[in-house]
Amino acid sequence: MGTRLDGARDRASAVEVERNRLALAKAVKAALWVTETRLNLAIPELLKMAQLWMGKSETRGAKWTAPKGVTEIDGFDDPETPWASWTFDSHHWRIDAQWRPSALPEEIEGDVGTFKVLLDRQLVLDMTISSRDPELLWVDALTVGPWVSELLAFAGARSSDAKARSSARSARKNQVRADNIHWS
Repeated sequence: MGTRLDGARDRASAVEVERNRLALAKAVKAALWVTETRLNLAIPELLKMAQLWMGKSETRGAKWTAPKGVTEIDGFDDPETPWASWTFDSHHWRIDAQWRPSALPEEIEGDVGTFKVLLDRQLVLDMTISSRDPELLWVDALTVGPWVSELLAFAGARSSDAKARSSARSARKNQVRADNIHWS
């Protein structure tokens, strides 16, 4: 009887080891994929932009319009638990973040942020990044689908618009500075 129990325990251990190995491989694949698609960089940037929309939309007397097609802007600009939501192209988007000190400060400097992306109120990404260099630390949930390219295109278009405006502003400032420089 004891021999049968030992054999059953060994078989169960081998199965458990294999399950853990496969789970780790799946998690590593997801982390590599999120990093390669640069979602670990795009999501925090898009949250910052959406929070700017929120602030601008609430400023009284300011002439500001939301990016084309963006409606129902909402959010909360808190350093520890920021979030933003909006509707674009008939889809409801929401990004929730939570920043906290690293539990392993010797290994991970700075804060650690958890970002959850919801599309039409369904979780499609749950990732944790470091604040220092938005390095992806791990992925807790991922549903790959068309939302990825839609979100990256949307974030890229918003970034391009912002960079173009900033570039035009910089060019004007540079011209004013240049006009005030005189060589004798």
